[in-house]
Amino acid sequence: MCAQPSAASLHYIREWLKARHVGQAFQPAISLPELRSFAKEDLQAVAFFRRKLPHWELDGSTYFVTFRVRKALGQTLQNHTLASVVEEALWFWHGERYYLDAYVIMPDHVHLLLTPVAARSLAKILQGLKGFTARQINGCLGRKGAFWQDESFDHLIRNEQDWLDKFTYIHDNPVKAGLVNRPQDYTFSSLVTIHSEGRLESLPHTRSLEP
Repeated sequence: MCAQPSAASLHYIREWLKARHVGQAFQPAISLPELRSFAKEDLQAVAFFRRKLPHWELDGSTYFVTFRVRKALGQTLQNHTLASVVEEALWFWHGERYYLDAYVIMPDHVHLLLTPVAARSLAKILQGLKGFTARQINGCLGRKGAFWQDESFDHLIRNEQDWLDKFTYIHDNPVKAGLVNRPQDYTFSSLVTIHSEGRLESLPHTRSLEP
């Protein structure tokens, strides 16, 4: 579910956009998720498990997630065809398995800000996304084997400022990496497809991908 953002949040995002000279097309799309509270009782309900990285899950929460291409494959996603595979897969389950708040597809990794629907597991969502995109990309490359690194980094969003910080981090990532001069100039970013004039209309609107 999405809730109307607070006046402070609206001001923050509008000032963020103004400073980056992003068009007014963003304005109707402004929304923040209904963030889960983090009272003592909520924290006691957090599920924790660890592989090499720690992972937390809490029903109704929003997450900042990063997953990376295997090191041996380098900056494979600088290929626009392959980056498009990832972007279309992200949109495919938006509104059904999760709500996609922000994303950027970098040459060797992906950042997401999302809220799983109902009691859906973040781990299962990522397993599906990574599994499907790996098969599609491997088909394009004529290769077999793992495409993504095994683990993803995930962070439970604690509050509105935490969400805004991650929103900023995601969209500024291509600038910090020296790929573009302005966030809105980077092709594979939610700033282009959700929050500004962009390619949202060109993305698939029919449910043709496999689960």
